[in-house]
Amino acid sequence: KINRRLHLSKVKLSRFNESGQLAAFHLASMIWSLYVAATEGYLSSPKTLWESYPHVYLPFQVKFFYLCQLAYWLHALPELYFQKVKKVRGFSL
Repeated sequence: KINRRLHLSKVKLSRFNESGQLAAFHLASMIWSLYVAATEGYLSSPKTLWESYPHVYLPFQVKFFYLCQLAYWLHALPELYFQKVKKVRGFSL
């Protein structure tokens, strides 16, 4: 339906879909990170982040969140590397 309204080409529709998926992922990631920070008490007392560091016990949900973020960013690096480089026209230094 959006394609018909905006009259997008296949390339632009693909980019639009990818941007929508990225926006959804980042929104879900932000909500999840705030939930983890709130349930672990990091928002109410930020000092707990550094107490007894580096020998800190991390709860499962914090470790799982870190692993999911690491997996996403490790996935993004090769994707960025193998994408076609577009020529940017305009002012350059």
